[in-house]
Amino acid sequence: MNVLGFDIGGANIKVADAVGNTASLAFPMWTDSERLVPVLRQLASAEPFAPDLIAATMTAELADCFQSKVAGVEFVIGALEQAFPALPLRIWLTSGEFAEPADARELPTLVAAANWHALATWAGRAVPVGPALLIDMGSTTTDFIPLLDGQPVSYGLTDVERLLHGELVYSGASRTPICAVVVGVPFRKKLCPVAAEVFATMADALLIAGVIHEDAANVQTADGRSLTMPHSLNRMARMLCCDRSEITDEELHTIANHIVERQRKQLVEAAQQVLTQLQQIMQQERRSLATEKPAVILSGSGASVAKAVVAELGETLFAEQLFLPEMYHRPIAEAACAFAIARLAHDRCRDDLLETSTF
Repeated sequence: MNVLGFDIGGANIKVADAVGNTASLAFPMWTDSERLVPVLRQLASAEPFAPDLIAATMTAELADCFQSKVAGVEFVIGALEQAFPALPLRIWLTSGEFAEPADARELPTLVAAANWHALATWAGRAVPVGPALLIDMGSTTTDFIPLLDGQPVSYGLTDVERLLHGELVYSGASRTPICAVVVGVPFRKKLCPVAAEVFATMADALLIAGVIHEDAANVQTADGRSLTMPHSLNRMARMLCCDRSEITDEELHTIANHIVERQRKQLVEAAQQVLTQLQQIMQQERRSLATEKPAVILSGSGASVAKAVVAELGETLFAEQLFLPEMYHRPIAEAACAFAIARLAHDRCRDDLLETSTF
């Protein structure tokens, strides 16, 4: 049985099968929602996918083209049904199980933004005993997911609950606007406010600071120009309402380093909050992080960036450091949630469907 897992986000759609073949597509749900059905079919028909079962999770329900998250969940499930009318369809819930579409519609709060839970449930297999912290850094957000004995033990299940507990931070390695990370930057011996506009994003800051490499094919930037040094420097200059003629490259590098440092400190604070909460959970079972050092698992398109967060927390804090791109023999990191969904569905849904001769 070939299982295809979809992670349908508000800005990107990612797909993977259970053996690690992956694909992704930039898809701005807020403008292109009417194209979702053909895009899903297009992704599923690509080589080497030949699905017998579709499993899905989503975060797209938060896109502002939908009047509510309930409406968003209904729309995405409906699109999946239209795209794959002849295939069994399963939706992941934050209760840790799959549901058929009719049941999923009745439980929209468990369907909404459930991709982090699927990833944690699968990645937890790497640390079946003891505590762990999963850090999944994507283009827009960073998840800090506490695990205990292989299972997610988050304080929050919904987005707002996770925001309140530091388990979800709207700061990622690419799309996050600079003005969402800092209100001012050091410039000519003063703190200069930055423009409250999406002139540049964290991808520009990370590139200028030397954390990531140029990617001429990447035009998912603030101005639609490529992620290359000249364009990133131009975009960063605009954050101070400057042209390149008004600011030096050295000054722009100093500004980028400051922004990267501020984001890292923001993420470190969230990680510390979640580790404190994990300690509280363990105390209920008369266990302690002092005697059971946690492992840390790094995942997502920003996994290499998240390594700096672990370094600042102190690598000796952790019993071991696992890097998801190295945990599987195929490159699944950038579609990790889709892969997790495919693996979980392959393991959990396969026997039931075969028994009922669904296909």
